[in-house]
Parts: sequence; C-alpha cells; structure tokens
Amino acid sequence: MKINEHILFKSKIAPQKGSLLLADPHLTEDFFQRATILLIAHDQTESFGLVLNHPSELVLSDLFEHIDLDLPIFTGGPVAPEQLFFLHRFSNIEGATRISDDLFFGGDWKEVLINAIVLKNPATHLRLFAGYAGWGAGQLEHELADHAWVCTLDFHVQNIFKEDPSRLWKKCMLEQGPELAQFAHFPINASDN
Repeated sequence: MKINEHILFKSKIAPQKGSLLLADPHLTEDFFQRATILLIAHDQTESFGLVLNHPSELVLSDLFEHIDLDLPIFTGGPVAPEQLFFLHRFSNIEGATRISDDLFFGGDWKEVLINAIVLKNPATHLRLFAGYAGWGAGQLEHELADHAWVCTLDFHVQNIFKEDPSRLWKKCMLEQGPELAQFAHFPINASDN
C-alpha cells in the first residue's frame, strides 16, 4: 500500500530557535518517543534542544540538599545527562537567552532560584533538565526530510509549564490543525489499534 504524500507526517517550516519539534508518533527510541523538543539554538553547524515532556524521578532537592524546592528534573536528552539546564519565564535574569517574549534559557542560576523561591507555584515559571538533545551539521534537516519530526511555531508557551507532561505532545499535535491532529490519536503500539 502506498501512502499518499499529503498525509505524511511533515513540517511546513524550517527549524529555528524557539520552534518545537514534535516526534513522529511511531518513533520508538526511548529518549524521543512522543517527545516535544524546544529548540534553544539552531544554525548550519549544530542544533540544541530540550525534551519538554519526559520527567525523571529526580527533583531539585535530590541534587541540592540546601535548596528546598521539589521541582521535577526532566530528561532533556541523551547528551551530557550530568549537566543541568533550565528554562524560565523571568525576564530580569542576567545572561539569559531570550527564546520568545515570555521564555528564557539559562542565565544566572542564583537569580533564577531567588525568583522561583518567592513564587507560590515555581513550576509554572521554571523547568529543569538533565542533558539535552543535539544534532550535528545537517542532521536535523535530514531527520525532518525523513519525517521523524514536525517543526512548528504554533504552540503556547504556558503549555510548557502548565500542561501535564504526559499530555504535552498530544496537546501540541492537536494545536497543529486537522492535517496533523490525526497523528495525536495514533496508539504508541500499533498492535493496540
């Protein structure tokens, strides 16, 4: 049976800083199964992103006993799993990289913690990651051409922090319109269909 080109899982935009990569529903690699990845950087030499929806069993206080925040630590990707990265919604952090109007990457860790500690619900403003997803020159474009990912700018930043991680991929797929929404309902295991 030949699949019609118009129903292939494919991107309409090129990858860029601030775009999301939504994994093909049939991608079974552990790190990337139903992954929603935020691209932090993308150029001709490399791409760097964080998997937004794969929480680990660790929380921040497991790593730093003197920090009394039980924020979950997400598995950001298979590269450098011993390093901690963070996304936040604090516009006043020195050294932070602006990803979008209301989303920032990195910056002064102490300032981020001070901002987070005073909040009633810091998880709505700060997300922590162990490791990252990375691609070499041309690798991500090749994977997009092979329909492994859909690249999109159609998503709401607040979903990153407020949506249950187990539903984030599906919610983002549904936001892409009817062509891609059909993929949101695919079972993880085709034999479950």
